[in-house]
Amino acid sequence: MKDNVYIVNSEIYKYDNSNIFNPKSMYLEGLDINIKSDSKIYESIRNLLIFMELDKENIGTSNWNPFKDFIKEGNKVVIKPNLVKHINGLKDTSTDCLITNFAIIRPIIDYTIKALNGTGEIIVGDAPVQECIFSEVIKLNGLEDAIKKYNESGYNVKLMDFRKNNNEDLECILVKLNENSSFIDIDAYADKYAITNYDLRKMKEHHCNGIHEYLFPKDVLEADVIINIPKPKTHRKAGMTACMKNFVGVNSKKEYLPHHRNGNIHDNGDEYPEKSTLKHLQSSVKNYTYKKSKLISLTNKSLLLFEKIFKKDRFIEGSWYGNDTIWRTIIDINKIILYANKTGMITNKKQRIIFNIADMIISGEKEGPLLPSPKKVGLIIAGFNQLNTDNIIAEIMGFDMEKIKYIKNGYMLNNHLISISNKFDSFLLDKDNNKIKLDENEFIKLNKKFIPTDGWIDYLK
Repeated sequence: MKDNVYIVNSEIYKYDNSNIFNPKSMYLEGLDINIKSDSKIYESIRNLLIFMELDKENIGTSNWNPFKDFIKEGNKVVIKPNLVKHINGLKDTSTDCLITNFAIIRPIIDYTIKALNGTGEIIVGDAPVQECIFSEVIKLNGLEDAIKKYNESGYNVKLMDFRKNNNEDLECILVKLNENSSFIDIDAYADKYAITNYDLRKMKEHHCNGIHEYLFPKDVLEADVIINIPKPKTHRKAGMTACMKNFVGVNSKKEYLPHHRNGNIHDNGDEYPEKSTLKHLQSSVKNYTYKKSKLISLTNKSLLLFEKIFKKDRFIEGSWYGNDTIWRTIIDINKIILYANKTGMITNKKQRIIFNIADMIISGEKEGPLLPSPKKVGLIIAGFNQLNTDNIIAEIMGFDMEKIKYIKNGYMLNNHLISISNKFDSFLLDKDNNKIKLDENEFIKLNKKFIPTDGWIDYLK
């Protein structure tokens, strides 16, 4: 079961968290608490957990406790939704395709509370992009009111912003991946590592000459179990984002996260394909946008406008299929999630259980991750292996796994640090609650034909 991937076809294509819902009124094992959430989606997730045969012997009784199979009393559990930003950058488009909806998060919190039985610790947290107003995003998806209600009812559930710049009291641990990093073979180009809108001087301190370090919240490394709840969507730099990419959002400082290499591929960069004086100038200006200078901002906007008018070139900032950097960051982060112990030391044994449950009721296509267009899918995907789960999600999106570098290289790497099995089965729970093992031909029925981002559209279609 640890490598299987499970899919529920809910046939629900919208979220309705407007009504107060008490699970105890519907389910023998339900938590007795009134919170606004979508009862139909709650039931779909409950059916998914039954479908996975979690706590099989107690299904249908008041003792059913699905998470007890992997959450033990006294455990520290981190629940990681995708709260990337409080607003969709695409004008007049909601955040339903941008952030994990509370309808998916609610049953996860409830069954975690049941598993812990008044012991341990529950933290719901994320490190969204720096422009995200955390107070707005948690209000937007109902997390703020819900967490307050849990605590008023005697359940200790913490809500945390994992960004160190926004939470100075946050305890962090510097994790030294170094020779185990996927960047080792391109260290000669370390001076080109970049991420837009952040101070690159910090990046050069932590990624150079065999040094590859990431800053993690202490609470994440101390977790016995992490429940990962991504919002799958297209991604300008990685092609797609789902379970593995969602873990980039547990890093406390984005300056530690290389997203591309400055320059064109002929100069060992991967920001754009061919040499371009305009793009070189634009890239140089963008490296200083973190300073928030009016002059820099105006220059950057002018260069972008000039490019749109005269070039109409979509290959900028590493936002294309030739990006050879972001997949390394994604795999590095997952190595840490799986193998770093509570003090941040890398070991050769998995240190915590990861349970992934992806919110694909409404996903995002076209210019994700920050300007996605809604894609009504109606699926909820779950698995204990984030690489296998992402492989299935790629298939559902209609993308070739061989063209998504972090998935392809995740399977290819022989290093014990990413020894995730590539032998897996996928199962579908259909609308009549029948369990169907999916083969390659049956996947065709689930292919939702996502439209990729501009920089990937000719490559992935």
